[in-house]
Amino acid sequence: MEKNLQTVLVTRHSQFPTVCINCNKQILPNDLHYVEKGITSHIHSLIARKFCEECYMKFGEQLLLHDLKK
Repeated sequence: MEKNLQTVLVTRHSQFPTVCINCNKQILPNDLHYVEKGITSHIHSLIARKFCEECYMKFGEQLLLHDLKK
C-alpha cells in the first residue's frame, strides 16, 4: 500500500458491531460511524479505519486521518 494514500471519511451505518480505532468504543449495529475511503485508490473494508461519531465530532476529519494516536 502507498504511504501517501489520500483518504476521506464517509458516513456509514454499521451492519455489524465494530470498534472505533481512536477511542476503542464499541460501535453497535445500525449506529452512525465514519469509515476511511481512498480518494483515488480503493481501500479494502478490512483495513479501512473506522471512527465513532463522538470522535468525529470532537476531533474532526483532518485530525483523525493525520494525527491518529499511536
